[in-house]
Amino acid sequence: MAIQFHKLKVSNIVRETEDATTISFEIPPELKDTFKYKHGQYLTLRFFFDGKDERRAYSICTSPIADDYLAVTVKKVVGGEVSPYINSRLKVGDIVDVMPPLGNFTIDLDENGKKTYIFFAGGSGITPIFSILKSVLYTEKESRVILVYANSNEETIIFRDSLIDLKEKFVDRLTVIHQLSKPINKGIEHTEGRIDKQRCLGIVKLLDHSIIENAEYFMCGPGGMMNEIESALLELNIDKKNIHKESFTVAENEGTEVVKHHETHAPEEKVEKVKVILYGEEHEIDIANGDTILVAGIKAGIDPPFSCQIGACSTCRAKLKRGKVEMEADDALSEEEMEEGFVLTCTSHALTNNVVVDYDDNF
Repeated sequence: MAIQFHKLKVSNIVRETEDATTISFEIPPELKDTFKYKHGQYLTLRFFFDGKDERRAYSICTSPIADDYLAVTVKKVVGGEVSPYINSRLKVGDIVDVMPPLGNFTIDLDENGKKTYIFFAGGSGITPIFSILKSVLYTEKESRVILVYANSNEETIIFRDSLIDLKEKFVDRLTVIHQLSKPINKGIEHTEGRIDKQRCLGIVKLLDHSIIENAEYFMCGPGGMMNEIESALLELNIDKKNIHKESFTVAENEGTEVVKHHETHAPEEKVEKVKVILYGEEHEIDIANGDTILVAGIKAGIDPPFSCQIGACSTCRAKLKRGKVEMEADDALSEEEMEEGFVLTCTSHALTNNVVVDYDDNF
């Protein structure tokens, strides 16, 4: 069945920095299983402003291993609708529409594992990284964690005190490298400048070759920073399966085909309708020229699940059962998911008239 919203009560609010806030939710007993999550996943929150439906995906900052509560951290975006509201007006006791956890920016851990994990985070990109690194430290007692964290200055470091506490607790296993572009010298050890390709190479090359080759690399932050890091890792011949990325901006079934976004295809015929399976019902909906399948579903009033609308999350994921679509962006899907026939409906355009997508066949 397609994912749906549930009403959760805000149980706690913590101010992390001047423009970043952590929101904890109270999970009622009947929803405990629904809101079980993996480190690195995200929640989609929904608000209504002047009758307009506003949805945003925010990464979970807590760890299912280290923490006994569920929380997200939200950084205020200048000119935004939702993040300023959360940072200035949301109160403990308020009720928020929340979708169950989603996302593939995660990794299976082994209690007997002995690996090196290297995390690169920029600004609020620390949020899912923080979730994952806590799980690693508490689960794999022999594994080592290196965090390279970029910010403009000391006062913008989200989870600053928590990272200090973790460093003291795991002094032999956790290394934190702060990279500050405009430091104001308030007593935190750091390196000045931005994380670019050369900086990344300099950090990684300090490690033994065997560690570099077998480490797991995670990155989350501005696109430019992640491009630089990925370029450095590929230059070091790191296997792509060991490189994990999360962006904040940004098929096996017979008779189906997905065209990736780097190709350009015009519709093979005039496409006027698509078939959508959602919440146990089948809908044949009109689709205007240029509309994505998600937009067509919203216009038809069938309430399809969505959040970012730019292909950066996987809230709108559905399985392509028939026909041919073009995806403008697919970064939120793994190669395995695409091989299984999953598409992001927010970036998918129907190329044939026989397209059928199924939101309910989602797991």
